[in-house]
Amino acid sequence: MQNKTLFRLSGIAAIAGGALRIANTVTMHMFDPHTLALSYLATDVFLLFGLIGWYASRANGLGVSGVIGFSVAIIGILIIRSADLFPGQGYLLGATALLAGLVVMSVPALLRRDGPILTPVLWLSSFICAMASIMIAPLAVVSAALFGAGFICAGLGLLRT
Repeated sequence: MQNKTLFRLSGIAAIAGGALRIANTVTMHMFDPHTLALSYLATDVFLLFGLIGWYASRANGLGVSGVIGFSVAIIGILIIRSADLFPGQGYLLGATALLAGLVVMSVPALLRRDGPILTPVLWLSSFICAMASIMIAPLAVVSAALFGAGFICAGLGLLRT
């Protein structure tokens, strides 16, 4: 399979994952726990494939910090999926690691102007809102929306690759 095809598939996954993340924020109280669990699994799988494509498309420009950020972000997704291993804190720990990894990848992308900058800006904004949500709880919803929008933008960029 050609890189172009892989990037496009990753782009579709990133868009789907970002859209599902935003939808999950709005609809989480509308479904039974089993349906929600399946939706969250699908979201994380799409985000994972989207993240792999976004990183692969920029790996040369991100350097060592890109590898570190990518690894931390992947570990964050795995912690979210294994949240039961960390009673009461698993999701928070995983989400923090995921966002921290995205920040570590986003900073060099912005500093080097490596590709479109909207995705890194949205991920950094999501991180800032997540941190601020400690004091202002409703900002958690804004953070989730920015996070999802970042993945949608990443996917659109991958489709253009």
